[in-house]
Amino acid sequence: MEESSFWKLLDLIKINVNLEIKKSSAIPNGKILLSAKLSMALRWFAGGSSYDIALYHGVHYQETMKSVWTIVDLVNLCEKIKIQFPSTHTEQEKVANGFKKKSWVQFDNCTGCVDGMLVWITKPSKNSMSESRIGAAKFFCGRKKKFGLNLQAICDHKCRFLDVDISHPASTSDYLAFCTSSILVDLEKENFLKPGLCLYGDNAYVNTSFMASPFKGTSSGPKDACNFFQSQIRINIECAFGILVSRWGVLRKAIPGNISIQKICSLVRCLCILHNFCINEHAEEDDIDLSFNEIDNFVPGSSTTDSTNITIAGGFDLSNRLEELLDGGQHFDDTTHQFRSSRLDNTQESNLPRTKMLEKVIDKGYEERPNPRTF
Repeated sequence: MEESSFWKLLDLIKINVNLEIKKSSAIPNGKILLSAKLSMALRWFAGGSSYDIALYHGVHYQETMKSVWTIVDLVNLCEKIKIQFPSTHTEQEKVANGFKKKSWVQFDNCTGCVDGMLVWITKPSKNSMSESRIGAAKFFCGRKKKFGLNLQAICDHKCRFLDVDISHPASTSDYLAFCTSSILVDLEKENFLKPGLCLYGDNAYVNTSFMASPFKGTSSGPKDACNFFQSQIRINIECAFGILVSRWGVLRKAIPGNISIQKICSLVRCLCILHNFCINEHAEEDDIDLSFNEIDNFVPGSSTTDSTNITIAGGFDLSNRLEELLDGGQHFDDTTHQFRSSRLDNTQESNLPRTKMLEKVIDKGYEERPNPRTF
């Protein structure tokens, strides 16, 4: 994060600061400024030690974690940078056009890629399990041999998150987590998605009018080629997860058990919001004409939207604010019979987005999966 981006983020979140904080007593060394709290929180998000951060900022080490949760709340409350799935057909088509530029066969019907990620945590405490009413076994992912939470997310062509849901333990299948998410309620509404547009998911999801998943049981022919080109777009969600974990080192290790499940959910949502903010701050023009040769060198980013385009107080010297920073002052099939029945019914529908994708692949003459080196 560049220096100017730091101060922009500070100006965004400080709007929600409650200025009527009750002062129980005088603070001998002065209060810790919000800019210092933001700096400490970002360093902790990136994987820093609470003790090192406290030493650098000249505060007690307990103030580091207090600052972390203050910033988490402020970021999640900020309306201007919140994560929101595009609700208008114009915005959805803009995302689809972005994916089309990255597609080798110009698939133009993808308005988001969906998948699940394991958020690694230590074995939850008894208090956390009591509050969530879920036993420890449900938090254990047999495939990855770790305790965690299931993060369901949808991303756009710039690897920005359009929707995140973290309300299930790690053992929950991606399909069930998606079926119980709030975004599904919107997707099932008539005319919410522009006709012809859909999400791209892997085989954990169901092929429906709003979801295109790969063909099953095929290893050659046009269907296999269609799966290849669909995965070439769908990989953006994996890239988004990779960038998220690479940027925020706290996700590369188990989140301590003394942090409640509720706080972990708030923390992960905050990190996803900051992930989008960082991408927007390294934005390029939205209408970049990407050729096939430029795709491999593409750097995720987007132009800053009106909601985040804040004008910093003109003429101030950033160096004058640096002093503030050091101021002491394995997924099992746990779906119900109802969900299983809906899977069977949906697969029998005709004229779905995936069918049109297959037709486009055949029209372009791909009878077999292509060799990526030819592009």
